[in-house]
Amino acid sequence: MSMSAVVKMGSLMVAVLALDSRLEGQEEVRTDDMAPLRIPSISQVMSKDVFGKSTQCNWGGVNSYFLWAVGASEQDQILSDLQKRGLKMMRIFVSTVPQNFKSTTSQFVPFFEPDHMGEYNYASLELINKFMVKAHSYGVKLQIALHDRYELGCWSCDGYQKDLGLTCLSGQPCGPLNDASKFYKDANAIKFFDKRLETILNFKNPDMGNKRWGDLKEVVAIFQIQNEAQGLDPQPWATNWHCARAKKMRKLMDPEIYIGTGGGRTFAESILLEHFQCPEIDVINLHDYEELSWTGMHDNLKKARDLGQTWGKKVVYEEFGSKKRYYRPDLHYAVITASVSLGLPFMSWQYMIPGNTDDTDYEWDDKQATWPVMVYGVLLANETRAAFSWPNLNLCTVP
Repeated sequence: MSMSAVVKMGSLMVAVLALDSRLEGQEEVRTDDMAPLRIPSISQVMSKDVFGKSTQCNWGGVNSYFLWAVGASEQDQILSDLQKRGLKMMRIFVSTVPQNFKSTTSQFVPFFEPDHMGEYNYASLELINKFMVKAHSYGVKLQIALHDRYELGCWSCDGYQKDLGLTCLSGQPCGPLNDASKFYKDANAIKFFDKRLETILNFKNPDMGNKRWGDLKEVVAIFQIQNEAQGLDPQPWATNWHCARAKKMRKLMDPEIYIGTGGGRTFAESILLEHFQCPEIDVINLHDYEELSWTGMHDNLKKARDLGQTWGKKVVYEEFGSKKRYYRPDLHYAVITASVSLGLPFMSWQYMIPGNTDDTDYEWDDKQATWPVMVYGVLLANETRAAFSWPNLNLCTVP
């Protein structure tokens, strides 16, 4: 680690160096029933690959997908943590939020289309408007998913589920019973979803110059079409669904705001070639909770990065995590070092107060060991060139 990185650590220097000495170079890290996780040393990691597509440094961020619906104190703490430690981006969803969701202070927020396609409840957008102002004041850019596939009858059931007659498994894990294929293939559903995208991108923020969301480049870095579209649906999938939506969105957005896919449920579903080949898609969002070996992570990420460089797309590893609290830091260390070795930004799932402590969910907070690993990862990323240029982010430069 360079001296400049040590200087940047500030008050976290001792904690991060202690963490580094615990993890760096270990041959295997065992936790309870988890399989060994082999992690190379930093020197080995950084010698894995050579690239120099940008003079900008690499970066990190987090998912906090419903933070806009929780209390002001928690919002301020998380945004302040990101600002102080140099994390550049937060991913949120336009979605419903239950009251006290995941033991947080969240208020109940209805679906944007709660009962029928095309009938809007603007409560979520109004709360996100206020959150945009706050995020901007902390210098944090937003990545916003404009819908969640799992509202189509999996974890919750919105107006599309109702009008299309999709099976509702509300409150239950998704599975084969919830086939949402009709949403992606039915002409009427597509028409209403395109209208949803248009309505959201045209929604104005009175506290930010009354600008349309599609023009708010000062606070929004990326709009995503949908979180994990077509996940768990039977094959064959609707082809070019993302690209058709991106074409509709592009004319409604400032060119400095990127269009992202929203990721797939798995790594393989995140790197569909049709997404790389679509002219209007700018960012390929990677999700993967399955690969647990460092070599496997590195090989997957290199494949995605190389596809991005071939087709002129940016690539972000935007969802990864573990339900195992005491395994979570080691997994993050592996993912982050694999990402940084390839110049790819990373965004963990997810920072929320309070973090999960009973191994039933993915949330972590600043009281858990995952947080200093994230901070360390950003310091490491800031010493490394990004594989892609990010002109809409305020990033450091690397000689």
